[in-house]
Amino acid sequence: MKKIIAFTLSAIVLLCCLAGCGAKRDPKYYGKWEADYMTIDGKKYEDLMLPVGALFRFELSKEGKVTWNSAVNNAIIQNANEDKDIIWKGIDENRIEIRVTDLNGKEDTQTMELAYVDEALVIDMDSSQIHLVKVDEFSEIDPYLLNSAASAIQNFGITE
Repeated sequence: MKKIIAFTLSAIVLLCCLAGCGAKRDPKYYGKWEADYMTIDGKKYEDLMLPVGALFRFELSKEGKVTWNSAVNNAIIQNANEDKDIIWKGIDENRIEIRVTDLNGKEDTQTMELAYVDEALVIDMDSSQIHLVKVDEFSEIDPYLLNSAASAIQNFGITE
């Protein structure tokens, strides 16, 4: 009888240890996410000289990795994943956290919380929100539009 109790308790302890290891990752988050629209001070924007989906999009892997993917062909943006460890984990049933760690130690680790609302991921920052939807493939963006927008931003800044 003592052996059965000891074995049962050992099994329970082992299961508790295994359940506590690793981050919670809900499969509903796996895949590609792209901005559908954003709100700034309550006003909805689907583009800021180019579609917001060209700027805000990333892929969440089941292993917990995040890959930033921008349609903008800019060395700073395209190299956003270099020398960075970007991971995600579940906080609760409807929230995830993305953590960005600079592998060179030059910048502090940053975290961002995203809420899962109506099958969208929402980044809420002060009076602004970015609403991302899950997509099979990232949207194709007209390269001429990208170059025109990048040139205007570089030369004149963003204006409304």
